[in-house]
Amino acid sequence: MNPIAEINEATALEYFSRLDALVKPGTELYVIGGSAIALLGAKIRTTADVDVALPYSKLDIAAFGEASAKAGLPVDPAFGYQGAYIELVKPLMLTLPKPKSEESLQVLFQGTNLTVKTGSGADLVASKLYRYSEQDQEDVQFLMLRGGVTLEAVRESVSRLPERFREDVMTVENLGNLERDLAVWRAVQ
Repeated sequence: MNPIAEINEATALEYFSRLDALVKPGTELYVIGGSAIALLGAKIRTTADVDVALPYSKLDIAAFGEASAKAGLPVDPAFGYQGAYIELVKPLMLTLPKPKSEESLQVLFQGTNLTVKTGSGADLVASKLYRYSEQDQEDVQFLMLRGGVTLEAVRESVSRLPERFREDVMTVENLGNLERDLAVWRAVQ
């Protein structure tokens, strides 16, 4: 299997289709970041990795790692790896609200053995506020304007972030930046 160079909507769906035949039944991946944005329809969005929120996923890590490599994406490769990969995001680094309910999740891929989900648009926006880089701002703009996410919903999602991120000065400041950015984005839309 040739390694996948980058992740976009088409390559992610192709990868998940191949992975479906290789994973154990009942495997669930909760994806975040750029791959989730691409799968939600941001046509020009590409990324180097598929971020999998480990606490909200259901998988046998060792078996998944082997299956993923066979499907074309290594899991957490060594520094310097060239190509796309899977990053397992562990609880300490997870800037993501705990899902409110199973019904709040969006299914991005449904196979025989594999289900790929992501959080609500508001949860994805909240997850981007800690860093709020230029790419994060583009993703947030897509979710807010195309996905119909409201500022009120984002505030509620921020209130469910892990405490260390919810109360961090960067998150608080970037929530204010988002409010100003949203006004600009709407004015030029």
